[in-house]
Amino acid sequence: MTLQDLQFALELGCVMGKDIDAILEYSQENGIDTEKIDSMLENLGYEKIFDNDYDDFEDDYEYIEKFPNKHRFYDD
Repeated sequence: MTLQDLQFALELGCVMGKDIDAILEYSQENGIDTEKIDSMLENLGYEKIFDNDYDDFEDDYEYIEKFPNKHRFYDD
């Protein structure tokens, strides 16, 4: 991930410009550590951007393919 990618992700996460500048400055000096950036965002009052807790999400429904997307020909 480059600094431009990080800036883009922060802009998509609706982080204010002054906070983006501070995080970019920190990342330029110390390297891009997404866990540290997420903790910095939480300290500033934002939600995490890079760490999504999808492990807690349990989906009881499964994908069902009703119509196959390819034609199948059988020799019977």
